[in-house]
Amino acid sequence: MGLQASGAMTAARTEAQICQLVANQMAQDPSGLQGPRRIAELLALNCGVRLTREAVEKAMRSLDPEGFARREPTSKKIHRGVLTSIGPNHEWSADGHDKLVSIGFAIWGIRDKWSGKWLGLWVIPNNCLKAAIAYLYLSVVAELGGMPLQSTTDRGLETTLFYGFASALCAHFSPELEIVELGPAHCFLKSTSNITIERGWLQFRITWGDNVHIHWAAGQGICDLAIPKQ
Repeated sequence: MGLQASGAMTAARTEAQICQLVANQMAQDPSGLQGPRRIAELLALNCGVRLTREAVEKAMRSLDPEGFARREPTSKKIHRGVLTSIGPNHEWSADGHDKLVSIGFAIWGIRDKWSGKWLGLWVIPNNCLKAAIAYLYLSVVAELGGMPLQSTTDRGLETTLFYGFASALCAHFSPELEIVELGPAHCFLKSTSNITIERGWLQFRITWGDNVHIHWAAGQGICDLAIPKQ
């Protein structure tokens, strides 16, 4: 099938060629948050070129040595424990993402704790509306044909209707869960303690969010809404 391992592909290219490939991919990440592993993954995905992580890191250090210092965790980083889950749909973690609200992207997401899979990720007009958040939760329940043993969100006022539906559905369809003491149908956490969704937002920012903000800022003033064809 013509497939080559990363070592063979790396050996078949000169150092200058590797640097150019890496530089082209780094240019797509103006925020500079993507490390060697992510750059190598994107080269394989976008260019069909699989390079070793070591070769990518070497090229990145020559192109942007300060970038590694910028990506180092700071002393203010919250140290998180190991996540545990008994299986798929044991717990869904949900929250809003407000980093792009200023450019019109109010985001809300639901993520499965066990698999890390995004069960839903939406851009909506306002992610602070109780009815909208409850609707998104119920839409996932309807699509999957069931609900988790427990859901978690922060204590924002927009989650109160979500909490009400989760508790009512559990009490109606699974009253036996109270006997086995798996905990409440919905649990409120501090945002920084809602680890599953916070880890998801971090990867979201690195792969998409921060760069969208930079590209948006660079394009301000270019578009003239008075010109229909723009």
